[in-house]
Amino acid sequence: MKKQFEIISLIVLVLFVVIFTVKSNSFKIKKAKSVEFTSNTNIIKSQSIKKSKSYLKQKLDNFFLNDYTSGNFAGSVLISFKGEVIYTNALGYANRSKKTPITTQTIFQIGSMSKQFTAIAILQLASKGILNLNDDVTKFYPNFPYKGINIRMLLTHRSGLPNYVYQFEELKNIDKHKLLNNQEMIYWLIKNKPKAEFKPNTRYKYSNTGYALLAAIIEKATGMPYATYIKEHIFKPLGMNHSFFYTNLYNENLDKKYPVATGYLSENQEAGKYYLNGILGDKGMFTTLKDLHTWDTALYKNYILPKNWIDSAFSIQTKTKLSNIFYGYGWKIYFLNDSFPVHFHSGWWQGYQSVIMRLPKDTVTIIVLKNKKTKHPINQRAIIDILYPNNRFWNKPTQSSKEIVAPEEIE
Repeated sequence: MKKQFEIISLIVLVLFVVIFTVKSNSFKIKKAKSVEFTSNTNIIKSQSIKKSKSYLKQKLDNFFLNDYTSGNFAGSVLISFKGEVIYTNALGYANRSKKTPITTQTIFQIGSMSKQFTAIAILQLASKGILNLNDDVTKFYPNFPYKGINIRMLLTHRSGLPNYVYQFEELKNIDKHKLLNNQEMIYWLIKNKPKAEFKPNTRYKYSNTGYALLAAIIEKATGMPYATYIKEHIFKPLGMNHSFFYTNLYNENLDKKYPVATGYLSENQEAGKYYLNGILGDKGMFTTLKDLHTWDTALYKNYILPKNWIDSAFSIQTKTKLSNIFYGYGWKIYFLNDSFPVHFHSGWWQGYQSVIMRLPKDTVTIIVLKNKKTKHPINQRAIIDILYPNNRFWNKPTQSSKEIVAPEEIE
């Protein structure tokens, strides 16, 4: 009798476990379905993305073809959703005299989009305790004549440092036939002490000097060239195999090995070699759509830096001169309907132009690379309207497309 009771008890226990497991799994499945991506204003939805691709392709093809035929676009574009590439295109010539077509594998210089790599490199070093964002520049350059400037101010364009581009362009007693480097630029500032634009941390003004100085600080802190640090700690770990800097291009003739687009200062004027191209960190990086998509994925998945540090790069650190644009660390930020952030950065330098836009709520990224400089690298509002055709993003007068895409003095 006791044995029968034990058997019955065991059967009841097994049945209970089975029933509980089934219900638990059912709950998990329902819960998973309930948190699928949805939006009442979006064309981009996880349950309809495959149906949407043909619609998106047609609309985007028409947009870029119209931009190309009107003379506003020559380059390549990639759009991804939740890490999946859903659109690519390429139009125009990588080299106009040779009639070399641009493809989605063509390599472009990205101008000030390079700043986000400099910012992440600084955050890498800060996360390891090699430097601190509150470190004064004089920790690395004791004779630096501009006092009270720390790394955080450089990251957020609040240093007030004079613009080295303008300073050097006005010089007559400088050899403009050889590349300058970051350390030479810093030592020139130390020696000549051109007047600061304003007192540190009193306001925002976009600063190429600040990011070139950050690259120089990376060199001081690590004992390796900036380009080498980025290669070893970002490019290699992520497999960004077609990314490099102007100094690599110049010294290794990489344009003979890789499909590098020519930069155009005007319709047929090639940019050529330029002595300020040797200064990196604020600009100078060459890359492809694929490598930038890899980079974007790494930021979403926290591959190269802990999440809290990556989040700080995309957090508002300062206001800019425009009412609805803010700056993080190497990224600009604005909001659609107050709660829908867009992270972006544009760039232009020596006949190249670029932009990356990220809509993190929907894990959407738009990357555009050009070798034709126009007023803006892309009409951000037009692209957002294609992706979100029924949106109500532009109701507020402060969120005009003019403000959103307005370029800085030198990007």
